Amino acid sequence: MSKRGYHILALWTHGFSESMKTHVPTSCENLTYYAQVTQVPNDLLETERVVQQAANPFEIVACLAGGEAGVDFADALSEQLGVRTNGTDIPNRRDKKLQQELIRDKGMRSVRQAGGTKFQDVEEFLRTEEYPVVLKPVESAGSDGVKLCHDFQEAKDHFDLLMASQMVNGGAVPSVLCQEFLKGKEYVVDHVSKDGVHKTCMVWVYDKRPVNGSAFVYFGCLPVPLDSPEAQIVVPYVRQTLDALGLKNGPSHGEVIITKDGPCLVEMNCRARGGDGNWRSLARALTGGYSQVEATADSYLDDTAFDALPDQPPSPFKASGQEVILVSFSKGTVKDTPGYSIIRKLPSFVFLETGVKIGSTVDYTIDLFTGIGSVILMHKDPKVLDRDIQFIRYMEEINGLFEYETKLELLQRPRSDSFYIEERPKLDRTFSMNRQEPVFKKLVKRMTTMDASKEVVIVVDPYSTGCLVAEEIYKRGYKIIAMWTDGFSEAMKTHVPMSVRNLEYYAQVSEASTLEETADIARTAADHYRIVACLAGGEAGVDLADSLSEYLGVRTNGTDIPNRRDKKLQQELIRDVGMRSVRQAGGKKFSDVEQFLRTEEFPVVLKPVESAGSDGVKLCHDFNEAKEHFDVLMNSQMVNGGAVPSVLCQEFLRGKEYVVDHVSRDGVHKTCMMWVYDKRPVNGAAFVYFGCVPVRLDSLEAKLIIPYVRKTLDALGLKNGPSHGEVIMTADGPCLVEMNCRARGGDGNWKSLASALTGGYTQVDGTVDSYLDPAQFKILPDVPPCPFKASGTEVILVSYSRGTVKSTPGYDVIQQLPSFIYLETGIRKGTKVDYTIDLFTGIGSVILMHEDANILANDVETIRQMERDNKIFEYETNVSLMSSPSILNLTLAELSLSSSQDETKKNVKAPSHRRVFTSDRVDIF
Repeated sequence: MSKRGYHILALWTHGFSESMKTHVPTSCENLTYYAQVTQVPNDLLETERVVQQAANPFEIVACLAGGEAGVDFADALSEQLGVRTNGTDIPNRRDKKLQQELIRDKGMRSVRQAGGTKFQDVEEFLRTEEYPVVLKPVESAGSDGVKLCHDFQEAKDHFDLLMASQMVNGGAVPSVLCQEFLKGKEYVVDHVSKDGVHKTCMVWVYDKRPVNGSAFVYFGCLPVPLDSPEAQIVVPYVRQTLDALGLKNGPSHGEVIITKDGPCLVEMNCRARGGDGNWRSLARALTGGYSQVEATADSYLDDTAFDALPDQPPSPFKASGQEVILVSFSKGTVKDTPGYSIIRKLPSFVFLETGVKIGSTVDYTIDLFTGIGSVILMHKDPKVLDRDIQFIRYMEEINGLFEYETKLELLQRPRSDSFYIEERPKLDRTFSMNRQEPVFKKLVKRMTTMDASKEVVIVVDPYSTGCLVAEEIYKRGYKIIAMWTDGFSEAMKTHVPMSVRNLEYYAQVSEASTLEETADIARTAADHYRIVACLAGGEAGVDLADSLSEYLGVRTNGTDIPNRRDKKLQQELIRDVGMRSVRQAGGKKFSDVEQFLRTEEFPVVLKPVESAGSDGVKLCHDFNEAKEHFDVLMNSQMVNGGAVPSVLCQEFLRGKEYVVDHVSRDGVHKTCMMWVYDKRPVNGAAFVYFGCVPVRLDSLEAKLIIPYVRKTLDALGLKNGPSHGEVIMTADGPCLVEMNCRARGGDGNWKSLASALTGGYTQVDGTVDSYLDPAQFKILPDVPPCPFKASGTEVILVSYSRGTVKSTPGYDVIQQLPSFIYLETGIRKGTKVDYTIDLFTGIGSVILMHEDANILANDVETIRQMERDNKIFEYETNVSLMSSPSILNLTLAELSLSSSQDETKKNVKAPSHRRVFTSDRVDIF
């Protein structure tokens, strides 16, 4: 209108927020107002006088609404001024309840509903209507206050919230509307009208898909050809709606869902489509030169131009285009936005709007509040358009839109003992109690001596799988002394697997300040029993077990290698015998590793030289992050107790990760099991553990890795007892990650599976044989049988959603699977679940095993499908609003209804939108 030579007077309704007054699209930066005035509350005549005075000496030729909040007063003032108007015969046509009643009176399909200012006005409806139901203010802009409620209590809470709230555009909520939830595709129909003649400017359909655990997320808004069956249904319906509402003049923006009963009005917005008008250039290209913006001006100011407008847009359209709403499949703090730069170079690019910039925090997109931008694409060639859309979707899937600041992610491995923390919720463990185990011919167990009841075994730091080893020793008739190393935490002493039910210690003692004193304490505790073995029950006990067993003269690995747990030393020892080892540097001072960190390719791995599992292990992506983690480690306590003696920096090995479990006696090594971790990219993380799978011993990988691991054991002087080697198969062959000089951890949850796979033995009983039964150790197979005697795997559960757990129906299903053996999880009712990006966001571990490989495969797929469908948990209904993309013209801070609203929406500072227009394209129409 300004471009056509008219002066513009901005009239702000009473209570309209100051922040909304500044909400001016970048494309309108040159707009200037002749004057700005404010409505006089409850006084139409006085407001008319103020407006006439401000307009002087010019004649007022039109009065129309510039946004949702201005509709009612624009109708009243235009009627008072005697200019083109929709009038006040229908006093509040913005009232969504009234809209439905008016179209119902005309015999049109309308929404089942109830509304009022008191809860008792809607209570009967809410007690009888099928859930979910929609609650909204009777007057609102876009999705202001609109919420999908899943039960009666949630609906009551939101009703009370709305009645105590302020609307986005100002003013209190006059009443609340409760409506049936319409199921079907959602269409938007834009019209302009003059004297009751309606002309369709455009029909759109929202592209909504389930993703990131949300029932639907907006992926875009697509133009609908006017010769399509959908358009031929919704356009006449919307025009009848306009007549029923008395909308004779100006723009309108109708939202309609095509249900199984035909089209049904969601709401009629008595103003132009929102979204800052970003769609305008696309609409002009599709129609061949006009949009709702120009047509609105025509309907008020140019009868001839309006009459010349087509009844509806051409079909086919004059170009191809759509709005692409960007979706995030990851989260982090944005370091750079390379994807936006690529989008702007696409042949069909027209416009990009986003609030994300360097330093912004991005989350998984589950609604418009977590959206990351909107792109308008347009091109004459539909193939070019489709190619560009697919490319954007591909960038979203590979998380290529943003480069994030490196996360403080630990390189955790799936072993519960390696990150057992006292503050963690207690794990729930469930075993199969009613399934028939496969019958295997067991290896016969014999006692080491004629009378084991007169002998005692020292287990140093028995926890996790070490408790299973101790229990096996106890079952064979030996007394057990638990020797706790100095500094071993009290919490870890209670880390006893649920499967250990029959373990009793003859005595519990603690390490003294010297080895001699410790040996005396052990002999005193043994009393008249003979000490026949001393072994480690966990990572922290390895060094003392080696030195004490050597001192007591029982079977030992000795102290010729003083600290074989030292990961730096392990790599040096295998390098000295010509084996592939990791490039590394280590020390107590940062200067010891600085040169390595300045020359090695990032990322690099930093870890304590001694640790259990992934205790303190971190992947660092740049020099500063590595220095920071070095300092953290040197000032930290390890999970298993004690200070970090020094820090090791290593190259990051790329390849599949294998685990090889051995037992040894007098340098003879026997392979108990070989596993490979199933790692996949998901939820924006480079890899997430999905499981641990047994590896056939006749496979090429096993034939390469097992000899490598046995040479490693020889190089480390590991002649007796259990070991748990971690190896990555690199392009240069197998390479040691670390050798754990004790049994495999994870609470020994794998024991029943390993026993079934091998036909009756595991590393647990093999460990006891290696120390106490030479004859039985001798008959242990060199490697497990091939093929295995059963089929099984560990499934590590992955979450694709977030929320507060209401119930765990998926766990019930898992426990009924034919192959179910064991479930471990820390998730229960009331637990907050997030997207799985590491082990700390994992949701459990399941052991499956069956003689029939097909049954096992079906059960694994059942679990994976439940994960993908987000059926493991039922969440408490979230309080996210039912936002539709028209709300993009509102800033996030203004969408907060009150300080009492959902915690996730409180005190959120709205990002300032930056808008990017193409600078080298000419509109195509």
